[in-house]
Amino acid sequence: MALAEHFKQLAESRWFQRFIIGAIFLSVLSIGLETLPGVTPEVTRGFQFVERLLLGVFLAEMVVRIGAHGARPWQFFGSAWNALDFAIVALCFVPGMDNLAVLRLVRLLRVLRLVAPLYESEVIRRKNEELAAAYHALDEEKEKSERLLLNVLPVLIAERLKGSPQVIADRYEAASVLFADIVGFSKFARVTPPEQIVTMLDAVFSRFDHLAGELRLEKIKTIGDCYMVVAGVPEPRADHAEAIAQMALAMLRSLGEFNREQGQSLQLRVGLHSGPVVAGVIGRKKFIYDLWGDTVNTASRMESHGVPDRVQVTEEFSRLLADKFHFEERGPTEIKGIGTLNTFFLTAAK
Repeated sequence: MALAEHFKQLAESRWFQRFIIGAIFLSVLSIGLETLPGVTPEVTRGFQFVERLLLGVFLAEMVVRIGAHGARPWQFFGSAWNALDFAIVALCFVPGMDNLAVLRLVRLLRVLRLVAPLYESEVIRRKNEELAAAYHALDEEKEKSERLLLNVLPVLIAERLKGSPQVIADRYEAASVLFADIVGFSKFARVTPPEQIVTMLDAVFSRFDHLAGELRLEKIKTIGDCYMVVAGVPEPRADHAEAIAQMALAMLRSLGEFNREQGQSLQLRVGLHSGPVVAGVIGRKKFIYDLWGDTVNTASRMESHGVPDRVQVTEEFSRLLADKFHFEERGPTEIKGIGTLNTFFLTAAK
């Protein structure tokens, strides 16, 4: 191992640094005691002997610290504290200067070498605490932002949007869409205080949100008193029709429980349909994850042309679940924008 490497390990060792700090304190103490009134010449000579020993220690310290820089000793003087240390120690060896009062005072400046690192350590500690607090606050804000994002977008879509902010549009060949609407809500809203309307909708839709979470469905949006949810998007699933049927029946039961608990008489129209859909994110501000396609339009028409407290479905939907649910045929129904469709009511699971 090179001599410079030995010097470097020695200079950076904890015991060496503590030894030098102790020597500096002893030097300062010796200077202070030596100048006290009433000190005898014998005692003074003793202090001077101690000072000479300490100067030898400081000289050895300079050799070690400069030697640690190997072939580039000038790098030692890149630090102002190192240059001050060297100047103080060097001046003490200039003949005739060891008794100068000014020089003795200058030697006290070595104490600053001890105070400065302590001050710097305290500053660094405080800065680290401030940085830690800032990072913690940043993490909390990030978590809040992510929670807000997940309240707007499905998890899979949010991750894609964060990873690559591009247009997101996906086609799903098999999905089931549900629309639900509170019957007579417009008339109810005209005679009810706004605060009560919002409170009631929040209570009802929170129940529906809980059901959607239990059945692993994706709530798309609410528009006024209309609630929209989908199965098989953005995660495809083979049982999308069954899951959306369970959701529809559970919503009717949940609203019935709400009516009994709150003394209300609210009714719900529900419409279902299955088929291909396109799903994606639209907008750059206040963006929304939405669905498009004939399947969506047909499910919406099943709801708007439905019957209170019934779940109306298309014939195609009823065929998908004929072996798992009971259906009641409604018959040919004129559907706006589509024409005549043979529709059914979903009544119960088998």
